[in-house]
Amino acid sequence: MADKKAETKPEAPAEAAAGPKKKKVNDLSLAEIDARLAECQEKQGGLASKHARQLLARKKALAG
Repeated sequence: MADKKAETKPEAPAEAAAGPKKKKVNDLSLAEIDARLAECQEKQGGLASKHARQLLARKKALAG
């Protein structure tokens, strides 16, 4: 019976092996910030979320 339990163990998803999915806002480049802002605009319908506001603030800091 112990053999059956070991066989039915689910494997880790392939995404976890690919590396970290999330990056801190302070580690993003200007191009990555623009991409994330476009994604926020598309998914959320605007830039009013806290994440979008943080991205905008970081973009302003990098540009200025």
